[in-house]
Amino acid sequence: MNKVRYVFQEMSYLIKKHKLAFLLPIFIVLSLLVFAAYYVGPAIVTTFIYAGI
Repeated sequence: MNKVRYVFQEMSYLIKKHKLAFLLPIFIVLSLLVFAAYYVGPAIVTTFIYAGI
């Protein structure tokens, strides 16, 4: 769990330092997809791929 927290701290530092606020929605969507793929299974990822989202 410490690795996940470290990754989020580094992402927030990157966004604050370089003023990349437009990347925040992209990071949120990608993290939700990773969370869904990890806990639900790879079927959710194939659903998004075949749906064209």
